[in-house]
Amino acid sequence: MKNNKPTKPHDPEFLKKFLAVLDEHDAPYQLRRFDKPAHHASQAAKLLHCSLGAVVKSLVFTGSEDGKFLLVLVSGENRVDLEQITKLVGDQVKLANPKDIFSLTGYEVGAVPPFGVDGNHLTIIDADLMAFEYVWAAAGSQNILIKIAPTDLRQLSRGMIEKIN
Repeated sequence: MKNNKPTKPHDPEFLKKFLAVLDEHDAPYQLRRFDKPAHHASQAAKLLHCSLGAVVKSLVFTGSEDGKFLLVLVSGENRVDLEQITKLVGDQVKLANPKDIFSLTGYEVGAVPPFGVDGNHLTIIDADLMAFEYVWAAAGSQNILIKIAPTDLRQLSRGMIEKIN
């Protein structure tokens, strides 16, 4: 897999910013654009013809601290155990609503990338994602997905690898 330079003059700034992070770290990736959006991991898996488990769900949680959020990168076939997440972060957390997700990250539900997100946050990576050679994640849009090695995902997100289900 090579670094492809898929930016075009009309690409949105969020995509250029996201790809700049990849290029800065010289992380190999593949970018795929689709006419249909992938609102759910199962839709992305169908579009990509890949295992549901290899699709990264970027879930945003909020806790008791204002302005701080938790980004949990979850295998598409898994669900998050809130009690486990609470133990890991030492704070009660809840899934953020769509309005809060946008205000905290600048991205809509289903488009939150796994890294390159501004704001005060901690990232946790589902340990099950590390079993795949490559994983697919949103690249700031429900129509744009990126293929990346889990080890690069960990490095770029600065996430902690944990069992979350």
